[in-house]
Amino acid sequence: MKNILFASPLYILRKECTEDLFAALSKLGDLGFNGIEFLSFFGKSGESVREKLEELDMVSLGNHVGYNEFLSDIKGTLDLHKKAGCKYITVGTIPTIGLPGGEKFSGTIKQLTKLGQTCKEEGITLLYHNHAGELTKKIQGKYILEVILDEIPGDCLALEPDLGWMAIGGADPSFFLEKYKNRCPVIHLKDFYASDISRIGNVGDLGDKRGTVDNGNFEFRPLGYGIANIPIYMDKVLACDPEWIVIDHDLAYDRNSYEDLKVSLSYVKQLITLI
Repeated sequence: MKNILFASPLYILRKECTEDLFAALSKLGDLGFNGIEFLSFFGKSGESVREKLEELDMVSLGNHVGYNEFLSDIKGTLDLHKKAGCKYITVGTIPTIGLPGGEKFSGTIKQLTKLGQTCKEEGITLLYHNHAGELTKKIQGKYILEVILDEIPGDCLALEPDLGWMAIGGADPSFFLEKYKNRCPVIHLKDFYASDISRIGNVGDLGDKRGTVDNGNFEFRPLGYGIANIPIYMDKVLACDPEWIVIDHDLAYDRNSYEDLKVSLSYVKQLITLI
C-alpha cells in the first residue's frame, strides 16, 4: 500500500475561503492536511495558489468544476488547473444526463469521454464525484452511476466515490469499491446521522439547517460520529490503493468547522493504523 495523502475539501469552509482563502489554507496546513481539494480558487490565480501551497508544504489535489462551465472553456480550464498544480479535475451532478438509453444520456456520455481524453492528453485525470442522485434508483438493474462508469473507458474517467452520499442514496459503498477497485485514485469519506434514512429526501432542500423529524433528523457529522460506519469499508478503501483520501464534511452547523475537520482527520488516521 502506498503512502496515502489526506486532503481537505473547501465546501465546509466556503465562507472562510471567500473572506481569505490563503488564511484558510494555512489553518488546514496546521491541522496536518497534505493537500486541498478546491471548490474554486476564490478569485486567486493558479500561480498564486500553487505558490501558497508550496509555502505551506501542501499540494493541490484538484478542483471541482461545474460541468457546463468546463465545457464552455476546456482549454482555459485546463491551463488554469495546470498552473495551480492540479493532478485531478472533478465533475459531478451532470445537469443534462437524462436517463440511460435516451439521446440526451448518450450525448453526455460522448461529451464526458471526449473531455476525459482531452484531460488525459494534458496530464490531468478527470474524476466523477457521485452524490445521492445517481444511486436512488436503478435502470435495467444498474445504478445510473454504474452506467456512466461502464459506458466510459477507465482511462478517460476515474471514480471519486463519496461513501457518505452512496449511503444516503441507499447504495452499499462496498459494491462500488469492489467493482471499481482499480479506478478510485481519490476517495471521499463522509459521515452523517439520520434516525430514518428512508425519510431523508433531498438533502439540498435543507440548506444549512439540520433536518427535522420529517427528514429523519438528518445532519452531517464529523467522521466517526455518525451512522456511516466507516470502519466496515476501510479494508476495501485501502484495497483500492488510493493516492488520496478526502476528509469530506459538508456542514458543522453551530460547531467550529476547523475543529470538525481536525476530529475527522485524526479519526481516519487512527483507523488506518488498526487495519
